[in-house]
Amino acid sequence: MSQRVALALVVSALLALDTALLVYSVVRGPFPVTVPLGTPLAYRNIYIHVPIALSTYMLFAGAALAGLLSIIRGRVYSRYIDTFVALGVVYAAATLVTGSAWASESWGVAWNWDPKQTAVLMLFLAYLAYFPLKRSIADPERRERVAAAYATAAFALVPVSYLSSRIFQSLHPTTEAIAQYAESGPGGALLVARIAVVALLTLSLALARARGHGIPWALPALYALTGLAIGLGVFAGTVGTGADRVVDVDVDDEGRIRAVTLADGRRIEFERPLESPIRPAVTAEGVSTLVSHLVRPLDGEGLVLLYHWSTPLSYFIHITIITLAAALAVAGTRGGGEV
Repeated sequence: MSQRVALALVVSALLALDTALLVYSVVRGPFPVTVPLGTPLAYRNIYIHVPIALSTYMLFAGAALAGLLSIIRGRVYSRYIDTFVALGVVYAAATLVTGSAWASESWGVAWNWDPKQTAVLMLFLAYLAYFPLKRSIADPERRERVAAAYATAAFALVPVSYLSSRIFQSLHPTTEAIAQYAESGPGGALLVARIAVVALLTLSLALARARGHGIPWALPALYALTGLAIGLGVFAGTVGTGADRVVDVDVDDEGRIRAVTLADGRRIEFERPLESPIRPAVTAEGVSTLVSHLVRPLDGEGLVLLYHWSTPLSYFIHITIITLAAALAVAGTRGGGEV
């Protein structure tokens, strides 16, 4: 079996697995029963945002390693550095957007110069300057040396970003809190699986591009079309107008919903008690777990549970950046040159 065929098979399997886990995470992914602010359903963003963020760090680590090897060995690894930096910048932008979108619901504001947000922004800007800096140097040999040194030095911002929520007072969960979540229950197992698949897929596509092996053009096209079609099917009718937040729920002894009070003051009673769309239906204290969720009433006949807009946005951003990474890997078959 040729190296190109083997690579195509590995990437195909990872793309299929990524799609399956991504869809499962937004449809069935576990989330907290109660949260301090916003709808608990928005916490399904963790299965998208965290893998993207950690893959960003991995890509910049790859660029720094390639830069360090260039400095030590005197060989040119510019294609590796360029590829890892280019993808890292895209992933960092996706990290900022998905994190801010989630924060708009769970923190009450999309951007507040939180230490974590600020550190990721600094990281993004530092690596964004890589290509303008490199192109500003006319001498080819000096250009490669400076680019390698810059990619290596910029990595100093990665541990600052990674540890910022631990070093400074931050609304963002600490790395320990995320690790504890990853070690507990089915939600943690799903998060670990998502992180592993996204990281492996991203690394495979980056190396395919850097080495010039390339993958068939049909892979990113099929992935994008499948992801978009499934996403539109999943989120159709669950995001949009008519949404309101549940502030109180009247439940019977079996946890079925007799009436809900919405944030706009409306109280909607149901002739026949409804089964709660959230499980468990009530907390240990007997409070309905539907409180704080976004719903759309159906003329007193039922409720449609709604996603916060950050979740479909993060879903489609993930599809976009993986498709872009795969498209770059396709372009790798043309070989040579810089990214």
